[in-house]
Amino acid sequence: MVELVVLVLLCIVLLGPVLFVWGLVDMRKGSGTRGGILTILGATTMGLVFWAYNAISHMNFSKGRVLRLKGRARVARRTLGDGWADDAAPRLEGLTPWQRTVLGEAWMYSAGMEHASIPAFAKLSLKLSALGAPSELLEACHLAALDEVRHARRCFALARAYSGLPWSAGAIPELGQGHPPRPSSGDGDEWSRLVRGSLLDGCLGEGLAASVAAEASRRASDPVVRETLAVIAEDEERHAELGWDVLAFALERGGGKARQALHLALDALDTQRTPTLPNIPGVDEGFLARNGVLPQAELGRLMEDCLQQTRARASAWVEPAARTQRPRVMMPPCSSSPNISSSASTGKT
Repeated sequence: MVELVVLVLLCIVLLGPVLFVWGLVDMRKGSGTRGGILTILGATTMGLVFWAYNAISHMNFSKGRVLRLKGRARVARRTLGDGWADDAAPRLEGLTPWQRTVLGEAWMYSAGMEHASIPAFAKLSLKLSALGAPSELLEACHLAALDEVRHARRCFALARAYSGLPWSAGAIPELGQGHPPRPSSGDGDEWSRLVRGSLLDGCLGEGLAASVAAEASRRASDPVVRETLAVIAEDEERHAELGWDVLAFALERGGGKARQALHLALDALDTQRTPTLPNIPGVDEGFLARNGVLPQAELGRLMEDCLQQTRARASAWVEPAARTQRPRVMMPPCSSSPNISSSASTGKT
C-alpha cells in the first residue's frame, strides 16, 4: 500500500513535465488543438507543484530560535537519505495525494527550522562563553540543542511519511564560510547584540513557538502529531525561559549599554510580524488545524498575546527601581494554557 501511494505521489510530480513534452510533440506533428491543451495542462501541473513547495517553504512562521548568519536566517539544504528521522508513523488513511503533499511540505518546513536551531544554540553557547557566562547557562544551551535534535528527527519523519520521499537534512554551507573580522568596538556592542537576540529570538520567538505548538496540539486529531506538538511545546517553554535567563545575565554584566539595548529591543517588538500562512488551494483551515497547522486568525491572536506578555515582563526590568534591584518576574512564556504534563513524552521527539 505504501509503495502504491509513493508511486501516485511521484506520478503527480512527473505528470506536469510529461504532459508538457507530450503537448509539444503533438503540436510538432500537427495536432495543434490537442497539443496546446496538453501543454497548458502540463504547465499548470508543474506550476501547482512548484507553488506548493515555494509557498510553504517560505512561510513566515515562528519555530523557535533562528539560525542567523550575516543577518539572514539560514536552514539546511534539502537532501534524500537517512540519518535525520525517527520511526514516527502518522495516520495516512483518507488523505489524498495532494493533501499528503501539502502536509509533507509543512513538516519539511518545520524540520528545516528545528534543524537550524541546533547550530543556533551552539552559536549562543560560544557567545556566552566569550562573555564569561556561568556554567548553568552553557549547560542549558546544550540541552536545548539536544531538544532540537529530537524535534528535527520527528519533523523529518513526519515529512517523509506524508510525502513518501526519504527527505533528510543536507549541508548548511554558510556555517563553513569565513567571516571578515569585525572592527573592535568594545564589549558594549556585544552585550547589546546579546540583549536584542535574547529578547526577540529567545523570549519572544521561543515563547511564541511554545504557545503555537501547544494550541496546535490541542486541535490535532492524529495522535502522533498531537503528542509531537505537545512535547515541542513543553521544550520550547524551557527554551523561552533560557532566553529570559540570558537576558538577565546580560543586564547584570553588560551595564548601561545593555540596559539601553533592552529599551531599543522593546521598541523593536512593534516591528515583529504575525506569522503568515499561504492560501493553499484544495485544503481548508479545518483540515490544516486537524493536522497541526493553526488558522491565520489564531496565529495572530497568539502573536499579540505573546508580544504583550513579553513587553510586560521585560519592561519590569527597565523601570527606574530595577536599576538597583532586578525583579525576578515568573510568568509562563506567552501561553495562557496549563503546562503540558510529562506524559506527553510518550510521543518522543
